[in-house]
Amino acid sequence: MNDTPSLVLVLVTGVLVAVGVVLLLERSLTRVLLGFVVMSNGVNLMILAAGGAAGGPPLLWLTPEDRMTDPLPQAMILTAIVITLGITAFLLAMAYRSWQLEGNDEVQDDAEDLRIVRHEGRRTARRKVARIRRQMRADIRAQRAELQANVAESGGHAVIEQARLKAEIASARAELARYEAEAEAGGGDARSEETMRRLTDRTESMSAQVQELRGRIRLARRQLREHRRADRSAERALWRDLRRRIRAERREARQTMRAERERQARAEDSDLQGND
Repeated sequence: MNDTPSLVLVLVTGVLVAVGVVLLLERSLTRVLLGFVVMSNGVNLMILAAGGAAGGPPLLWLTPEDRMTDPLPQAMILTAIVITLGITAFLLAMAYRSWQLEGNDEVQDDAEDLRIVRHEGRRTARRKVARIRRQMRADIRAQRAELQANVAESGGHAVIEQARLKAEIASARAELARYEAEAEAGGGDARSEETMRRLTDRTESMSAQVQELRGRIRLARRQLREHRRADRSAERALWRDLRRRIRAERREARQTMRAERERQARAEDSDLQGND
């Protein structure tokens, strides 16, 4: 006997199983029923193909052993047909009852599954928001540190420059005072007056530079305060957005649970249950 199954039978089995799986994934109980029946027929054909080629009846003293058909696949197919019939009746009853209660035969979402999904969604959203918040805080801290370092560096240079200019101003003033004393003692000449004028101009220029450096220091401090205010505003906005998203998810979860309770209440209504 040839134990190789027919190619056509194998292809038909694959098509039936594929169509049955596609229909089983639908939400309509009618399509689920059709998918179950089609897939069960495909499985029966697969068992039949696995039994090998057709032969004689498996009866002793009537058919030689090398020509007998394997009786096990046939028994399994008969059992599968009976089971398929029972499940078909059960699915038909479920579809009819769903049509009575809801006006359709679609499978509804389970309330517990919805609660778990919502809870997991909230946990995922919270983890995502927490990760964003940590990243934002790290960026804010890095910006603060960089800004403070820049301010400290510029402030240090400014302080050093200011001290140097103050020393030069003090030296120029001392030299100016010395020339003034010499001019008063000697009656003064054009050269000493020119020197005094240059020293006076130099002192005024250095004083202006000192004032400019002080202005730069005040500007850097003002920028630091503005950056800190902007960072605090960004943190407050992030917290507000987080609280708003959590409230929205809670409202959505409450609405879903309320709708599910109403559906269950309609299903348990005595008037509907008596309308068989």
